[in-house]
Amino acid sequence: MSEGFYRAFEDKHRGSRELIKERQCVYLPFVQPLIEVYPSAPAIDLGCGRGEWLELLAETGFAARGVDLDDGMLAECRARGQNVRTQDAVSALRELPDESQAVVSGFHLAEHIPFDVLQDLVREALRVLKPAGLLILETPNPENIVVGTANFYLDPTHKQPIPPLLLSFLPEHLGFARVKTIRLQGPVDMSERRKLSIHDVLGGVSPDYAIVAQKTAPIDLVRQVSWAFTPDYGVTLDMLAGTYDQQIDVRLANIDATAQQAMAKAVLAENALTAIYASTSWRVTVPLRWVGDQRRLLRERGIAGRLRDLAQKIARPLLAKGIAYFDARPDLRARHSGVGGTQGIYDRMRSLFLRIAPQDDGSTTIPSSDSPYSPVLTSTALTPHARILLDALKAVVSNDKGVR
Repeated sequence: MSEGFYRAFEDKHRGSRELIKERQCVYLPFVQPLIEVYPSAPAIDLGCGRGEWLELLAETGFAARGVDLDDGMLAECRARGQNVRTQDAVSALRELPDESQAVVSGFHLAEHIPFDVLQDLVREALRVLKPAGLLILETPNPENIVVGTANFYLDPTHKQPIPPLLLSFLPEHLGFARVKTIRLQGPVDMSERRKLSIHDVLGGVSPDYAIVAQKTAPIDLVRQVSWAFTPDYGVTLDMLAGTYDQQIDVRLANIDATAQQAMAKAVLAENALTAIYASTSWRVTVPLRWVGDQRRLLRERGIAGRLRDLAQKIARPLLAKGIAYFDARPDLRARHSGVGGTQGIYDRMRSLFLRIAPQDDGSTTIPSSDSPYSPVLTSTALTPHARILLDALKAVVSNDKGVR
């Protein structure tokens, strides 16, 4: 990796020094009681990076020192006068005497080393810690689906994500007295008024977590640092997904209630309408409503328009039957072709029907033997009276077209 790359990467993707120091204040309630038990006690930060935690430890009263393999990261620590050395974490622990440290910490270190090396690190930390001393290991949280499937792999030096259950089991298995999992920087507002989205479920779980493991000590000593182990910290996937499911259930219940109310109103309206149609007053007023409709149509269309409407209403089914008759007998049209023959009459009937039978969408449909406009005729031909009527209707439509 080129010189300075990792320092620039940390500055861009992990956050500023001030931001990281502010986030690490969450660990102060765990370590502050130890300074009362072990004044000016030594503490070592493994993979100390830019030295944010070293600075907090020193401000709290610890004699803090750090190790890291990246000299570019350590340059800032040295510029601030911090006690740091270029060295790997496990070898630095092996050089320390038994029960010599009050705090052993490693922030975003565990995911950079193989798991067997991590086991050695935790084992050595247990050896060098004082009674009731603390091991703090912070790492990305793969419970956060965005972190576990994407953001974790932004760092080319990461080995593998470590689930919280695995990392918390490791110090417990190796002999620490108790272990607390702390989920950090939970970005989601979990208040009841906050409507969660699927994006919240995918990326709203605490993106980092830490385990704080305490070494066995006399009960009086353990009690001095117990209160910080009691609260729950951060947002878990189960908590977030459960809240999301509850909110979905509430929304579906509201939708169902609204639909039922709408259905009830529709039933009431339908019953009321049925009662109106069945009432004596409705039947008695049929002529009055018909007169009212006709007056309205006369105002809109005029006398000539209404006469045309009535003529077209009468002509449409007659034309449909005539066209269907000829459609069913193509041989008849073929024997009497020509302008004045059967084919000519058929063509004029179709043309007239197209003019007086427009569809709602502006298109027209030419009836055929299977068209809804043209039931199959049982007679063998149109009557002379029907032919006269069709010619008269054609003249009316032609005059109507000329007026328009």
